[in-house]
Amino acid sequence: MTGALNDQVIFITGAASGIGRATADAARRAGAHVVGADMGGQEALADLDLAFNLDVTDPEALTAAASQIMAEFGRIDGLVTCAGISVVGTAADVPLADWQRALDVNLTGTMLSARAVLPHMTKAGKGAIITLSSIYGMTGGTGNVPYNVTKGGVLQLTRSLAADYGPAGIRVNALSPGFIETPMTMALHSDSPVRSAFIDMHLLKRAGRAEEVAKVAVFLLSDDASFVTGANIPVDGGFSAAQVIRF
Repeated sequence: MTGALNDQVIFITGAASGIGRATADAARRAGAHVVGADMGGQEALADLDLAFNLDVTDPEALTAAASQIMAEFGRIDGLVTCAGISVVGTAADVPLADWQRALDVNLTGTMLSARAVLPHMTKAGKGAIITLSSIYGMTGGTGNVPYNVTKGGVLQLTRSLAADYGPAGIRVNALSPGFIETPMTMALHSDSPVRSAFIDMHLLKRAGRAEEVAKVAVFLLSDDASFVTGANIPVDGGFSAAQVIRF
């Protein structure tokens, strides 16, 4: 993969940890100039080419960040929207404020991130955007309605962006990870029986690693994926392909 992103400028939200951090590292190894954004955790972004402390629900902050990237590098070749939160609950019991926060960060934040870079990509006549959905954007799941719905919305946003901006040379694709070892999943699934049962639902019978998702992201950002747009790529160890019945 070395050289796949030579001199490209890649903007990654949620870049301080987990899949975002792994994608930043993979993009740098592939030759990219990497710009990271996150809320806090700036120490984790200090080694990148440029870093922002921002909230993806703030459109002005995103627009200003995109303008500064253009001023520094003169281009934005790729965007990866890794910023997101997990909010659990059913429709009957989730607090409305939590529901709204999930929508604001996971769905509206993804749209706003794309909107900040699209004018620059459109002017250049090229670009690649990768959104982060989830296996639970593809399937239902109990007690997880805010997360499931927002990640499903990200998939439809991805298809819509691909349709609107394909003629401008901009490719837009989604990644849908399964259970990936990240700080967020460790906090959510610390209970051993739940963790084991969830992992067992993956056909490969193990959790994924953030760098395994990042490698697919680098492919989608690169010219190797030049005829791929509007797609959702599950990186889920087979979770979405089949559920095995044990006899």
